[in-house]
This record gives sequence, C-alpha cells and structure tokens, in this order.
Amino acid sequence: MRIWQSSQQPARISVAPAGLSRLLAAITDEDRTQLPRAILDLVRSEVDVINCALFLLPAVGQPWLLGHAEVNNPSLVASAWGAYLDQYYQRDIGLQQVLRHDNLSVLSRSSILLHQDASDIIDTGYRNDCYDNTGTSQRFAIFRKIKGNNNLLIGIYRSASAKALSASDLLYLELLADCLSEAAVQRYRIMPQTLVLSANKLDSLQQELDTKLSKREYDLILCIARGMTIPAAAKAMGIKTVSAVTYRNRGFAKLNIRTQQELFAKLMEHSDGSSAAGVMMPASPILMS
Repeated sequence: MRIWQSSQQPARISVAPAGLSRLLAAITDEDRTQLPRAILDLVRSEVDVINCALFLLPAVGQPWLLGHAEVNNPSLVASAWGAYLDQYYQRDIGLQQVLRHDNLSVLSRSSILLHQDASDIIDTGYRNDCYDNTGTSQRFAIFRKIKGNNNLLIGIYRSASAKALSASDLLYLELLADCLSEAAVQRYRIMPQTLVLSANKLDSLQQELDTKLSKREYDLILCIARGMTIPAAAKAMGIKTVSAVTYRNRGFAKLNIRTQQELFAKLMEHSDGSSAAGVMMPASPILMS
C-alpha cells in the first residue's frame, strides 16, 4: 500500500477532448451516475479499470455514496458498496491512514492518493465482499478535503484479471487526480438546494413525531422526496431494490404515512427549518456543506 500527495509541479498530460467535455458536462448533470461514468471513461482511455465510485466522507457519521459506474456486474458491485458502507468502512485501514495524513488540508487544492492491492487488506470479510467477490484486485483512490472537515473520495478499481497497475498507469492517474477531484468538488458544491430544503423539513417532521429514522431510511426518504423512483434510489444508494422497498416501508411507518403523496403533503406542512428553534441542519452527509 502506498499513500502520497499529488504532484504540484506543472506537467503535460494527453487527455481526449471528448472525454474532458463529458467530465465537465457531468458536473451539472442531475443524474448522479454521470460524473463517475465520465471519470471511468476518461481513465479507461489510457488505463484498464472497471469501476468508479464517488463518496462523501463526513466528519461525523457514515460515508455517503454520491454515485457509481461500472463496466459490468452492476448489481454485484452495488451490493459490495452497500456492504462497505454498512459494515466495512471503519475497518478500511487505508482510508483511516489517509484521513490522518498531514497534508490532507482544505486549504490545498492538491489531492492525497492511495494505491492499494487487495492482498494488503488484512480483514478477510472486507476483502472477500468488496474485492474478491467482485473480481477486483486493486484500488486507486483520490482524496480531497472540503469544507466542514469533510472529505471527498474517488475510488477507481482494477480487475483481478488484469496485471498490476504499471508505473506509467500510476503516473497517468496521478497527473489526472487533481482535475478529477476538482470536478468532484464542483459537483458537490452545486447539488440541488431542494435537497437541503427537503432534509430540513424531514428533520422537522421527525422532531414533531418524536421519531428517528435510521440512516438508510432517512436517505431513502430523501430520494423519494426528490422525486426519484425506488429503482433509481436503490441504484444511487448502492443497494438492492428489495432493500430500498424495505427502508421505504419502515420509514413511512415511522412517519405515519403510506404513500409518496402523503410524504409530499407532510413535508409541505413544515418550514425549511431556517427559523425553527432547535431544528438542526441535516445529518445526512450529502447535504453538508
């Protein structure tokens, strides 16, 4: 396992104009899969990789999967990311070491890079569920600190059937890293404000009912409030559709509602929380700024 800071020295890198255009367009696309897809396509123009995931790592709480894209086996990969968020992120030694890195600063636009082989992972459950079972052998990760002591993580994964990333592969990824992390930062900054408003109203509703949604229930309800279908919400969260249905049903029961229309009606009854005493900003990391 290797951890280092991206180079701040000027360097020339050949990037396909079409790939760069897709990357820029994806920043403002409402579809959360588009930025990871654009990153994956841009990287694959030079380096053989199979998956890309974009995470928000909040100062407090679990990581949030902001979007993902893969070459094949989307359901299997989504299941692995769901397991990572629910069970393994705290056991990700590489992640913990990066977050303690001295040069990981919000004042710098540079990135901290991680190159890790599956064999570096001591935790067998984590290695099996997130690497071996998905045919993944290596991870190249890009970390960027943002406001509020939060971090963005771009994970790029190599197939187990491919050779180890070469020195030239790693150099290309390093030279591209700051560009990719800046795209992720800009994407994060322009996330729809309607998400914040919906979250404040949902927090207010929970407070009124004296109930507490689990993180998964909260995230799923927010997706519904945003107008997403259950399959789309499941894909965005990296979970199975049947699991999304379960979280929806549990969340609706806690909120004393039965339908999406009832959810909209309840949320419309509440203010956005900006002037309500005692109402906290949402804990969901996708909404933190």
